[in-house]
Amino acid sequence: MESWIKALVEAIHSTPYQSVIFLSGGASQALGWLMSVPGASNTILEVVVPYSRNSMAHLLGKIPAQFTSQRTAEEMALVAYNRALKLSAPGKQVLGVGFTGSLASSQPKRGDHQFFLSTRTHNCLRTSHVTLLKVYNHFLFVYFHL
Repeated sequence: MESWIKALVEAIHSTPYQSVIFLSGGASQALGWLMSVPGASNTILEVVVPYSRNSMAHLLGKIPAQFTSQRTAEEMALVAYNRALKLSAPGKQVLGVGFTGSLASSQPKRGDHQFFLSTRTHNCLRTSHVTLLKVYNHFLFVYFHL
C-alpha cells in the first residue's frame, strides 16, 4: 500500500465515527485498504456489497432508476446510516456511506466511467461525483464534482 493511501486510511480511522458502508460497482480495493490498517474495528461496523440487481433492489426496497447515479448513492448512504444507528454503541457518532460506480466491465461501455460517493450523518449529506477518462489502459480523473 502506498504511503499516501495508508495515511488517508489512518485519518479515516482516527475520526469518531462508526460506519456502515455499502459499495456497488467497484471500490473493492478500497475496502481492502480500509480493513488492513489498524483501527478498522473501531470505525467499520459493517460493509455490504450489493453487487447484483436483485441485491441492490433488496437493499433499497426498490429497483433504482439508474444504478450508477447520485440518487442511488444518496439512498444507499441513508440506508447505511440507519443501519449504523442500529449497530453502533450508544452515544457514538455514526456515518452511512454509499458508493456506486460504473468502471471496468466485460461488456462494451455505453456510458462514462464514473462513480458517486455519498456520506450521511445525522445532519449532513455529502455527495461527490467523479468521471474518469480511459487512456491507454489507465484511468485519468477528468471531472470531480462535490
